Amino acid sequence: MSAATLHLDLTAPEIVKKISQRSLVVGVIFAVISGALAFIRPDEFFRAYLLGFMCWLGVALGSMAILMIRHLTGGGWGTVIRRILGAAMRTLPLLAALFIPVIFGIRRLYIWAQPLDNIADKHLREHLEQITHTYLTWNGFVIRAIFYFAVWNVLVPALEVVQGNRPPQRAQ
Repeated sequence: MSAATLHLDLTAPEIVKKISQRSLVVGVIFAVISGALAFIRPDEFFRAYLLGFMCWLGVALGSMAILMIRHLTGGGWGTVIRRILGAAMRTLPLLAALFIPVIFGIRRLYIWAQPLDNIADKHLREHLEQITHTYLTWNGFVIRAIFYFAVWNVLVPALEVVQGNRPPQRAQ
């Protein structure tokens, strides 16, 4: 008996390359428009940027959480989607870099980051006077963000080793 070999062409069709090139052009055009609007209307830009950033951060962290649950339960239910989840969580280093505009726009995004003299509401100003000295400070916000991104970025390679995508690094 001879074993028949079957060669499958699993490459994407040519139309997919055209779509990806056109999508890149559209993305660059809108990125330039977004950059211009950042200087014209910064308040709206930073609000929209934060919304988009949190949307994609949710996808990456949600994928990481589902992958961790899959490893904890040990079931075969996540075998089909594990590569997709791994690819989504590997965007966390990029998301850490994309967090920098949020730091620059913190005074426009959050009322607690503004000087207390700018706040017209007396009750809100009194409340913020109490909590901005302890927890809600610019330095505290940045330090917590750095800590969170560091923990998440340490978990990504650890999960890839468990998942079997990458062999563990050996100490030399």
